[in-house]
Amino acid sequence: MNLGISMFFERYKKIIVAFILIVLLFALGGIIVPNFLTVEQVLFTLKLASFTALFALCQMIVIAAGGSGLDLSVGYAATLTAVLTASVMDGQNANLGAAILIALALGSAIGLANGALVSFLELPPLVVTMAMANILQGIVNAYTAGRNITGRPSPILATLAAKSTGKFPNILFILFTITVLVMIVLNKTKWGTILFGVGSNETTAYLSGINVKAVRCAVFVISGILASLTGLLLIGNMGIAFKDMASNYVMPSIAAVVVGGVSLTGGDGNYIGVILGAIFLQALTNLLIAFGLGDAGKWLAFGIVLYVLLSFYASDRRSR
Repeated sequence: MNLGISMFFERYKKIIVAFILIVLLFALGGIIVPNFLTVEQVLFTLKLASFTALFALCQMIVIAAGGSGLDLSVGYAATLTAVLTASVMDGQNANLGAAILIALALGSAIGLANGALVSFLELPPLVVTMAMANILQGIVNAYTAGRNITGRPSPILATLAAKSTGKFPNILFILFTITVLVMIVLNKTKWGTILFGVGSNETTAYLSGINVKAVRCAVFVISGILASLTGLLLIGNMGIAFKDMASNYVMPSIAAVVVGGVSLTGGDGNYIGVILGAIFLQALTNLLIAFGLGDAGKWLAFGIVLYVLLSFYASDRRSR
């Protein structure tokens, strides 16, 4: 019995740590900040955390494939998608299909460009995706220069991203569905085995007949598509598109992966842990805002959390 508990704890240790951090943070908030633990406030925190979790899914898939992968372009991929599709939808449900097609095409193109340079030209992912983020930012700035961004999300999209069913935000149902699909694909399909195999040991994967470069290119395409579709959900939630609307999600998306216990060296990935990481970061943000610390306090806190957890996981790995 004790052996079973020990094995369970060892396997899910990082997720348990993330859950404990959330409990402690909510407990602290409940003591210090009025109404921090009300049902409405907790659900609102989960709603905001859902968008971070979706961007973090992009990071998790790229990181899982190894090769020191990160995708710094997800924020502006989402922003550009929102800006371009706002006028296309123009508040009409009939135009939602066209907006989705634009998001899919744009995300695929961005991801393919990133993946080709990283996988086939063997350029550093950090540099490639940072350059792509700058390119996309330039396109957004040029497109919006001297003009207002017109258009609104379709009512269906607004309902899915911003409205609630009863007290539960609809975005939570979307996140739950995505979580189930991700867990099935990563843990129950051949593609998941291949992805983790490439991330764990690319040499062994290559000798087993796996096209390592194609897999790593594919994860950037998937990341681009997910980021663009998340951009649609963002405009559905906010009701408008604007410059830099998703750029602030890049750092939290990476931090959520770390807090969720995903190894940055690749080869693993538990999306439930990543979601817990996103919830922790959003609760921390809410607490800092309540203290009046604003963005400066948020980024300082995120940096400290990343530093501490990375140090902890590194020392834990060395001890084994």
